Amino acid sequence: MKKSALFLGEFRQYDKEFITSGNGIDVEKVTSVAFEGETLYAVCNGNVFEYYDKKVKKLSFKASALFSRNGKLYAAVGNSLCEVKNGKAKKIAEFDCPVVDISVALDGSFWIITENDLYLNDNKEFVQVVDLPEETACLAALDNGAKYAETVYVGSKVEGLMSMKGKRRHWAELLPNVTGVSSQKINCIQIDALGHLWVGSDEGLNIYDGKNYWFNGSDFYSVPDGAFNDMFFAPDGKKYFATNTGVITLIEGKISYFSYGAWLMHPTVTKIAVSEKGTIAAVTPRGISLITHKYMTLEEKANHFDEFAVKYTTRNEGYQVDRILTKYGDLESGWLPNSDNDGLFTGLYCASQCFRYKVTGDEKAKANAKRAVEAMIKLTEVTGKPGFTARATRYSDDPYFGQGNREEWHVCEDNPDCEWLGETSSDEMTGHYFAYGIYYDLVADKKEKKKIAEVVKKITDHIIENNFHLCDVDGVPTTWANWEPELLNNDDRWYYERGTNSLEILSFLITTYHVTGDKKYNEVFDMLIKKYHYAMNCIQYKCEDGHVAHIDDQLDFTNIYPLIMYTDNEAHKEIFKMGLTHHWEYERVERSPMWNIVYGALTNNNCDIENAAISLSEMNLDLVCWPMYNSYRKDLIWDTEQEEMGIPPQLKYPLEYSSRAICNYDGNQFVCDSGAEEFVYINSKIVNRTATLPGSSGANGMRTVMPYNYLLPYWMGRYHELLGD
Repeated sequence: MKKSALFLGEFRQYDKEFITSGNGIDVEKVTSVAFEGETLYAVCNGNVFEYYDKKVKKLSFKASALFSRNGKLYAAVGNSLCEVKNGKAKKIAEFDCPVVDISVALDGSFWIITENDLYLNDNKEFVQVVDLPEETACLAALDNGAKYAETVYVGSKVEGLMSMKGKRRHWAELLPNVTGVSSQKINCIQIDALGHLWVGSDEGLNIYDGKNYWFNGSDFYSVPDGAFNDMFFAPDGKKYFATNTGVITLIEGKISYFSYGAWLMHPTVTKIAVSEKGTIAAVTPRGISLITHKYMTLEEKANHFDEFAVKYTTRNEGYQVDRILTKYGDLESGWLPNSDNDGLFTGLYCASQCFRYKVTGDEKAKANAKRAVEAMIKLTEVTGKPGFTARATRYSDDPYFGQGNREEWHVCEDNPDCEWLGETSSDEMTGHYFAYGIYYDLVADKKEKKKIAEVVKKITDHIIENNFHLCDVDGVPTTWANWEPELLNNDDRWYYERGTNSLEILSFLITTYHVTGDKKYNEVFDMLIKKYHYAMNCIQYKCEDGHVAHIDDQLDFTNIYPLIMYTDNEAHKEIFKMGLTHHWEYERVERSPMWNIVYGALTNNNCDIENAAISLSEMNLDLVCWPMYNSYRKDLIWDTEQEEMGIPPQLKYPLEYSSRAICNYDGNQFVCDSGAEEFVYINSKIVNRTATLPGSSGANGMRTVMPYNYLLPYWMGRYHELLGD
């Protein structure tokens, strides 16, 4: 059946940078921010700073507040109102106390409040209208209505929301107990293009029609409770809110969250400013976040991650590993350690570059794939035991060389400056077979095909000769690399691995037959199916686990790909597709690009390709494992199934990728908060328990994951014509 490729087109890709005390601004004391064009201005201890292109400049004048209105920048300088251009302040008017807020009404009338009074600009002069309630903090004017002037509002930190009315100008109180406003502590107010008043208080958000109808914050399906500290309405109707739990945007009808960790250095945002191009400046107690965006296609984003992998996560001979950072969130800092699964993740990356090369013909992709596959081959050659593959290698100039479990780390016989890690798992072999088959098909020349066939043959022969185990150099089978029929079928301790490991060995055997053409591997394949019912083991290979353990999910979707691709028998394929479909339906809620695209590549069924594309578009560009804090959100639905296994509840539906815990595909995508213990109370026993599950702990801004998360599903989707851009 001919499939139609999805063209997502351009999407808004967000990114950010942090302005900290290291930039020369005492960020804990910033009280006001505003933009002139794309230049940010900030008030700190009365001083005004200019920030542009990562450069900070202290200006010659002092101010108490900044205001960006209708494309102009104003400053409260002493008791004067000034217009700021190119870093210089020009006085417009003088008052008897400092200016607190400015509002340009829908009819263009210009209003200001000082600490004591409300003024209207009349024929370029400011005329005092009425005095103000105590601690008035904000102003919003709809127009210059002459009859009763009910369309001017102010918000007080003490006396609440007020509306000006009457021939004898006075303030009418809009009290919580008789109106829909939620509090008498008003932090910010704005009037939208339809004349609605938006009110932010210490108790949330309200909208008022100016008469008697209120839309309360509790009526929003996902606006959080708690303080709304500031808001900004752009001329095109886009809305931005600063809250005690992050930045919220309302753009094209969609509420989006920019939370602590990935976007902010602290959850509490005290002030917000937005530039003409939509750059958001969010002030927090630990720094200012500049949240930018640009329009990208999925392919442009893939190009970013292709360069990212080469620059940040490629180690030694070509192994793909997570990057350990030495400075919070700084990709340029840090180093590349070996991992327990260098072969697995290098194989997944290698496959992405094979697909990329076949789609684009890019020689860089070919070189990346070749480097990766040669690094993987070395892991089998370095052990000195035919067919036994190491987990990782490291050299004398690497950190921790000569340390670690010396029963499993072995010095190379022919190179004392190199050592390799044994106790190799089934995870490793999954990555090797997956990459070897795809490289063989899409990239390898005649000489390389022969070399791949030889190494695959050695590994498979080793497994068969050792009764379907990997057997280490000490003669003992490794802990997890077990495909022995007697154990998988008849030992309850292998119940959870029965389906996955059956799937693995069948995939390994069919791949070996595919690259060698040797029928003996097909015969062993058939024997495991007919004598030991391994195909039946695969009918429902996924053990439903409350979505708490995801290591086998990655292995299963990786192994099912060559198994179905290389199996010629259509009846066999249907059996394997039963297992795949059951697995995908169970994991469908995750909206995983990898799971969806593998499923779409191997079946003619709907694979939620749009969700896969949207998930790819949502992934953050830096892949840093930032702390995450999301439990304040009201749109979350919790799952309690995990409690049956002694594990705390987690999300029933994972967050959008821009708010998720960054982890590899073997990590837990259903986690809500991680690394945010100072803001979210979590019982210590729960923390210790969840720490055993990948992806649910360790989010501290000091690690970045490999971009195979994006590259493999994207380029596989392109190769199988599921994605068109």
